[in-house]
Amino acid sequence: MALEELDSLEILVIIDNEVDPISKYPQQGGMLRAVKLINAAKASKGLANVIVDLHPNRPDFRGVTLPDFQMSLEADPTFAEITNAGGIIFKNADTHTVLDDMFLISGEIPRVTSYETGLRRGARFVREKGEWEEDTLILDERFVVCNLKDRGLVVFTGCSHAGVVNASKHALTLGQGAPLYAVMGGYHLADAQQGQIDESVGDLMALRPKLLIPGHCTGWKAKYRIEEVMGGKLAPSTVGTRFTL
Repeated sequence: MALEELDSLEILVIIDNEVDPISKYPQQGGMLRAVKLINAAKASKGLANVIVDLHPNRPDFRGVTLPDFQMSLEADPTFAEITNAGGIIFKNADTHTVLDDMFLISGEIPRVTSYETGLRRGARFVREKGEWEEDTLILDERFVVCNLKDRGLVVFTGCSHAGVVNASKHALTLGQGAPLYAVMGGYHLADAQQGQIDESVGDLMALRPKLLIPGHCTGWKAKYRIEEVMGGKLAPSTVGTRFTL
């Protein structure tokens, strides 16, 4: 999207508190800078500030529990920092729609597969207690889905710590009979064992998607497997790519 188009953005939906895309530090870009740029563009047209849709139970810090120490990841922007940047915060843990019911936000994703177990050694820092707690499931993760006319459901995932198969199955449940057309985003398989990759790809194939657009955390092995068993349905996803569905 060009800078001159930023005023057309009405809502930012944070579906996965992954540190790299939403870093609060300006030198790394991130969500706070994006909010400020969008609001500046909207102000020039006399438009209201952008809405930021967030899960209410998102942590301030995530981390990884290693054998000898607790490794903290970079802090996510706080609710106060987002507000100070001009974002209009909307907290919702439930399934809901946005933009005149054009897109649906999933709410918590049911965990139904046996092999999609979340973020290995994941943890969150609880500021009120001053301590770390195990958080491998990352229950605040969500996905966005729309029902494309004459196509079917297009699912936009985050990093899919909840599991790309779990997310896709839940999308089909929410879609009330609409077929699965495309799944775009992270599949969280970069560090998975081959057995999990095979199960994930096999279960995805059973859902009969027409297009798979795996992103940053999918890993080359999973992409290779998708192309191997579902030839012609894999579309590479890189920064700057524009898809027309």
